[in-house]
Amino acid sequence: MDLLTVILAATIPAVLILIIVYLVIDKMLKAENTRRNFEVRKSAMQTMTPIRLKAYERMVIFLERINPESILTRQTLKDTSALQLQSLLLQQIRQEWEHNISQQLYIKADSWIMLRNAKESMVQLINTCAAEATMSASALDFAKLIIETYQSVEKTPLDAALAMLKVDIAKMG
Repeated sequence: MDLLTVILAATIPAVLILIIVYLVIDKMLKAENTRRNFEVRKSAMQTMTPIRLKAYERMVIFLERINPESILTRQTLKDTSALQLQSLLLQQIRQEWEHNISQQLYIKADSWIMLRNAKESMVQLINTCAAEATMSASALDFAKLIIETYQSVEKTPLDAALAMLKVDIAKMG
């Protein structure tokens, strides 16, 4: 019995010390892992934030460029028919969209949907106005119809998308 008592007296403290050492080391490793993950995320955010801000900036420019008043001022209206202008406007919107399509990687999904809806609403506006214009309508008459129709709406999809982008940017900072 003395031998068993001596073995237990030596083994129990050693096992307790081993368990305590294991728990302390495990806790330290978890804390270090958490700290490293935080540092990695912090570093990624420092890299991603400027890229994301640039993407939002580009999409604000996109919205401004497809605004009827802006897009129409970049077109030559003289000696152009309404049908030709419709084609040019749709082509320009498509090109602007394709040029900025990669920005969806950095923009929130809800905001991207709003941007896509804003683009589609502009395409729809142009097509609707083209359907209302007469076959012999000039590009100038067609442009006036587009602007009047656009301005008759109180809150346009372009305005809604721009407002959403601004909210996203405010949440970033």
